[in-house]
Amino acid sequence: MSKVRLALYDAECALCQRTKKTVTKLDWFNKLKWASLQEYEKLDYTLSFRPIELRRELHLLVQTDKTVKVLKGFRSIRHMFLLMPSTFVLGLICYIPGVSLIGDPIYKWVAKRRHQFLKGQCHSDSCTI
Repeated sequence: MSKVRLALYDAECALCQRTKKTVTKLDWFNKLKWASLQEYEKLDYTLSFRPIELRRELHLLVQTDKTVKVLKGFRSIRHMFLLMPSTFVLGLICYIPGVSLIGDPIYKWVAKRRHQFLKGQCHSDSCTI
């Protein structure tokens, strides 16, 4: 059974653009596909999300033959780490029980403050969410 993994990122956010660029370089086996959430929102998909939620954290849609699993934020990054040889060990560490109790709040803290980290690099209101 093959899996299709679609990462929805905010094309108007400098941090999201950097994340996509970095992960794409590390994704030697092309396990991930990327779509801007702006384009995704225009299409008629069976899965729909509130626009504010899509902008708060990275969404990863993992589709098998019968189901689509939605991973958000830290859980999406953790899953991505397992797909790439250079981050595989880090991905395993992120799956240790209890690590998400630290990883999830850190992810949300960074995402919420991304406009502070990227001073002058965000050219839309997307980074202020």
